[in-house]
Amino acid sequence: MKRIYTLAALMLFTCIAFAKNDTIVVNNKRYVVVEEIPAQEKQTTTKATTPKNKFWTLSKLTYGGSFGFTLNKYEYYLMLMPEVGYQLFTPLHFGVAPKYTYSGDYYNTYGEHTLGVRVSARFELTKIGKLAAGKTHFFVLAAYLYEHRWEEWYDYGTNYFDAGIGITQALGSRGTLYAMAGWHLYDSYNNAWFTDAIPTISVGVEF
Repeated sequence: MKRIYTLAALMLFTCIAFAKNDTIVVNNKRYVVVEEIPAQEKQTTTKATTPKNKFWTLSKLTYGGSFGFTLNKYEYYLMLMPEVGYQLFTPLHFGVAPKYTYSGDYYNTYGEHTLGVRVSARFELTKIGKLAAGKTHFFVLAAYLYEHRWEEWYDYGTNYFDAGIGITQALGSRGTLYAMAGWHLYDSYNNAWFTDAIPTISVGVEF
């Protein structure tokens, strides 16, 4: 009887030992338990996608304006022009600006007020070397300008096609300071091209 108890205990310990090793014993036969290995989850890598450059977004709107002047031996010309613009893409900027000017001579013999509107396209050129960490650029500008003038005896309207060249300097994340020299290429009042060789010098900011 003692031998039977000893044999049963050995069988029990054997079963426990085999069970710990992922095996079972049935009718003195050992069977290996094979666990089903779960399928490895596919690693889904999300590619870093850059947001699409939308054609219209409020973040591309710019606000600012400029102050300009022209001086020669006999007369002067002062200009104030606030502007709302849109940065279509990095080098190309469009703007619409109401414009007020006053011109006169140094002897106060005449004075002339002008109201107008300018529609312009500005294209930034290459960086100026490594100046200011690449935040300084040249640009060229083409514009259509309509002005209506009030003189002492009569008033009249004039259409212009303008061109200019200038330089921009970034100020912070959005601000830009610019300076430009512009010329009237065509003057509808005189019906002539390149009638004035004196440029209008203007400086301004936009955000």
